[in-house]
Amino acid sequence: MQKKLFKYSIIGFILVSITGSISHFVFGWSNYNPAIGAFFSVNESTWEHLKLLFFPYLIWSVVEYFLLKKEKSVLISKCIGVISGMLAIVIFFYTYTGITGKSIDILNILSFFIGVGTSFLVDYNLIKSKKLNKDIYNSIAIAVFIVIGALFFIFTYAPPLIPLFKDPINSTYGL
Repeated sequence: MQKKLFKYSIIGFILVSITGSISHFVFGWSNYNPAIGAFFSVNESTWEHLKLLFFPYLIWSVVEYFLLKKEKSVLISKCIGVISGMLAIVIFFYTYTGITGKSIDILNILSFFIGVGTSFLVDYNLIKSKKLNKDIYNSIAIAVFIVIGALFFIFTYAPPLIPLFKDPINSTYGL
């Protein structure tokens, strides 16, 4: 199972990296369709960029759950992984912008890949350890994924007026 898990982690990293990168442009390609904005970044805020990781990773998590024959620890491990990856993006971004005093595009792109890598590294190690092999954890993971997805939807249209949600280019929030 370990070889299969490693293979799926590499495939997942590549697929999430590619789809997340492409999804940065989907809202614009959709002619700024507000419904599309629920799933894809609508501006350059840190919060909106977390969607680039979350939704492709969520889709891969469901696929991998079935590929690993419903291994009990997959969903909770993926849930912890994506939260870790999103935290890595936020921490990296605010650390380097705090140090440099500015946003640097190449470092923003790097932060995405650090987040994707963190997500897969965390979930790989958790699944491999089998420490989270309880059925109840699947229910918890599904609930957390739903809550995070709902927050992305809500905060796209009604974001809190704090820096995490502010577009640094045009100083707007959400749609």
